[in-house]
Amino acid sequence: MGNSDREHFSEYTPQNRIKHAILGKYFSAYLNALGRVAEAFHYIDGFAGAGTYENQHHGSPLIALTLLSKQPRPASASFIEKDTELFSQLRKAVNSHDPAKKLLDEPLIEPGAFSDWIRTILARPIYTKYKKVATFAFVDPCGVSGLRMQDLTAVLARPYGECLVFWNYDGINRWLGGVRKGEHSRAGLMDLFGSGSLVDQALSLFDGTRTDKETGILELFIRALNDAGTTHILPFRVVAKGRNRTSHYLLHCSSHGLAFKIMKEVMASTTTADDGEFEFSTALESGSLFSPVLDGARREVLSVLASGPASVRLFTDQWVMRPRDYLREKDYRELLLSLEQEGKIEVLDKKAANVIPATKRPKRLGKPTLGPDYFVRRRG
Repeated sequence: MGNSDREHFSEYTPQNRIKHAILGKYFSAYLNALGRVAEAFHYIDGFAGAGTYENQHHGSPLIALTLLSKQPRPASASFIEKDTELFSQLRKAVNSHDPAKKLLDEPLIEPGAFSDWIRTILARPIYTKYKKVATFAFVDPCGVSGLRMQDLTAVLARPYGECLVFWNYDGINRWLGGVRKGEHSRAGLMDLFGSGSLVDQALSLFDGTRTDKETGILELFIRALNDAGTTHILPFRVVAKGRNRTSHYLLHCSSHGLAFKIMKEVMASTTTADDGEFEFSTALESGSLFSPVLDGARREVLSVLASGPASVRLFTDQWVMRPRDYLREKDYRELLLSLEQEGKIEVLDKKAANVIPATKRPKRLGKPTLGPDYFVRRRG
């Protein structure tokens, strides 16, 4: 790590604020949701950095420790940082943070690469003391090196295992380009994608006639995660202002539909407009990279309703938990209301017996509501 990477922690940028807002909101929801089924929690920070920004703003380690201390289950935390200077700052920040003293045991704070410590981390005492340990990893390398698919897979294979990965698309794109030109080794890319075949396919996207490079590279990484057994991957796109290109993706990786649903709400509720260096788009906008999301959902809704009435809950409760469905509960409700206004569908009562027009339903902010217990059906 060079001085430029250390400078990353000397300024609390809009990028960092957004990352930490999403981490904090979601990890809090993760702890609350799993507090009824998990016996204990283990938080992992594979590229923990200095622990603070500008020596005052809490970084991911302190954010996580604070949240862990507020829930009643036993908890452990593990922090790894390769850079010696940042590691020294990290250790001081964690050891002086009071919430760290409320854990089951002292936080593991070690210098080195995440890949060198992953086995030790996943063999910590908490896993022998409790059978159902929920494991959450925040993986945020400053650059592109050090991120291995096998390490993510090891975390995700744990009960309730989830990862939040800050995936440096811009750096990976340049790395692939360098390999294609023969300027860099592909060894690290093999670790990243976990498959030589996927690396070959990524390199083939650099053919001058291809126009789908970004979506293709991201799709290949998502496929690698799917091949490893992860079913739900949600991208939050980070766009470099003034450059009209993607900088990073914040990828939430899980195998639980409810986790996917919750994270969509968290990402959508996070402020996306900022006067700083970066511009952020929601999961729905990220999804539009793959297909016209709303148009596709519209066709699918009408297709399903061709077979007969369906509960609003089918869309707002069940479809929102489907892998690769980037729409939220609110999005489906608004889509159904739009189809009703266009005369494509009609709303039925809770027994699916009688039509309840918009004029007969309660209004909110001047607009008709659509409760989850109503039914909808196609007209004509």
